Amino acid sequence: MERELKSRIRRPDLYSKIISPQEAAALIKDGMHIGTSGFTPCGYPKAIPLAVADRVRKGEKLKLTLGTGASVGRELDETWATCGIIRRRYPYQTGKNINSLINEGKIDFTDIHLSQVARALRAGILGRMDFAIVEGVAITEEGGIVPSTSVGNAHVFVAEARRVMVEVNISQPPEMEGIHDIYPPSDALLRDPIPIKRGDERIGLPYIPCSPEKIMAIVPSSIPDEARDLG
Repeated sequence: MERELKSRIRRPDLYSKIISPQEAAALIKDGMHIGTSGFTPCGYPKAIPLAVADRVRKGEKLKLTLGTGASVGRELDETWATCGIIRRRYPYQTGKNINSLINEGKIDFTDIHLSQVARALRAGILGRMDFAIVEGVAITEEGGIVPSTSVGNAHVFVAEARRVMVEVNISQPPEMEGIHDIYPPSDALLRDPIPIKRGDERIGLPYIPCSPEKIMAIVPSSIPDEARDLG
């Protein structure tokens, strides 16, 4: 896995940031505000959240605020909810356990429209984010994160968070690079029309810009996305 992982990291000075899920999880402290990639359980981090849950199962106490693009998989929402890790959640979730805990008043839920999260975070309404945890398939020469199977709010979280962790998922093909078009529009009142005139145009970047100095951890993962039953 190490050779495959390093082949996905095209900036060698970031090799020193490669650590285990357990080491990355240890960087997360009680009370932190965490934002993750993921949208309709695709492209969400898995290895680090599972390692965080293991800390709590061993007796540690963690209460975190969790923001995402939309719903995420069981490794994150359902596992963290069951372990009592989530203090506040936004903007959307679909898990049975977390839904029950929200309705029982045990998890605070901010029911904000998905399209308003980026603006609210930039305006400080949701508070300052401590860590963005993003799943990607590669890291570019510039330090940019190539998303895996979704983008959601990941690019905004990376820009606004104090620090960033990257899960490089080697179960996803590196050929995914190029399918994303990262274009963050300006906030309302300052916003111009999105400049797409034809279906084949690209207006942004194929990766999420990120200062290399902001990346605190790079974690290998090979856990696939969990497809949702539509039945």
